Amino acid sequence: MSAHRLFELHRDVDVSGVSGTGKVAEGAIFSDGHAAIHWLGTWPTTTPHPSVASIKAVHGHGGATRIVLADDPSDRLARIAEAHRAEVVSGMTSGLCVECEHRWPCPTYVWSTEARDPLATWDPADDE
Repeated sequence: MSAHRLFELHRDVDVSGVSGTGKVAEGAIFSDGHAAIHWLGTWPTTTPHPSVASIKAVHGHGGATRIVLADDPSDRLARIAEAHRAEVVSGMTSGLCVECEHRWPCPTYVWSTEARDPLATWDPADDE
C-alpha cells in the first residue's frame, strides 16, 4: 500500500446498543496496513488495530457495520479506464491500447469498467 486511506464506519444495526446507527466512527488505514478508528458520540475514543481485517472482525458484527472509504474508488477506476483507450492512427483504430499495447479492449480497460463492489474482496495486502 503506498498511501493512507480514510474511511468511516457505518452501522445499519446497533448490535451492542452503545454506538447507535449511521456514521459511528472515522478511521485511517496507514501505508503499512495498520489502522485506527476514532469513535464518535458521547464517549469518543481512538483505538489502533493491526489491520482493517481486525476492524472488520471486531466491529463488523456480521455485516451490521460497513467500512465506507472516503475516497470514491469509482473515480480512480474512471481515470484508469480513460488512460487505457484504443490507439487511433490516421483516423483508424490500430486494435491496440495506447497505454499497455495489449489488444483492444485491453484487460485493464475491461477490469476498470466492469460494475463491481470495490470493497467486496479488498484487502490492504493486495496493494503491496
